Amino acid sequence: MLRELKRVSEESGKDPQEFQQTANYLLANQFVSAFKHGQRRHFLLVEMYQQYFSNIFDALGMKLYVNENERLAGVLPVEREAFVRLKTDETLFLLVLRQIYEEKIENFEVDNGFVATNSVTILERYVQLVKREIPTETRFKEILSLFSKHGVIIRGKAYEEDSKNLMINITPVIRLIVTEAYLRQLESFNGVDPEDDDVTDEDINESGVEAQ
Repeated sequence: MLRELKRVSEESGKDPQEFQQTANYLLANQFVSAFKHGQRRHFLLVEMYQQYFSNIFDALGMKLYVNENERLAGVLPVEREAFVRLKTDETLFLLVLRQIYEEKIENFEVDNGFVATNSVTILERYVQLVKREIPTETRFKEILSLFSKHGVIIRGKAYEEDSKNLMINITPVIRLIVTEAYLRQLESFNGVDPEDDDVTDEDINESGVEAQ
């Protein structure tokens, strides 16, 4: 790998540390977008040297994902041991985000693959679809932070008229994390306790997250 790093560095005229920083950034954040502040340089480097990064992550048991149309790149685990286990409320919020995303896509309310919504809408949809009370403000912030870390959403500023309502952009990552089959299970979810849920983890089989 060091020999390959030296070769690609000499061919590109870039410092080897740039490649190392981008690889580390992907490992820490899973996805990068050309449209997200601070991530563009990482995306462009991955896009230009896909084979190099693919070889690196393949050696780590991960596969490189690059969508040039949506300007999105990331790594997906191959082995189930690499998955991040999710709590039930986190899983349900992912499903809600996916449904909102698809509705916006159908109505052509999309910008570079990103769909705009807000935290109040997400909470209202959560109650409507899964028939559960909204989580505490602290818990909801924890969930948003988790999704933001994995590139599922981009949190924006609060609205002037409502300081608790945050602007949220849902990214194309949601389609990788929540499959069509898993999304359909939300429609039959009846709000019972987690132990009785019909939701399984088999449909989130390439995302890097897994329901508990």
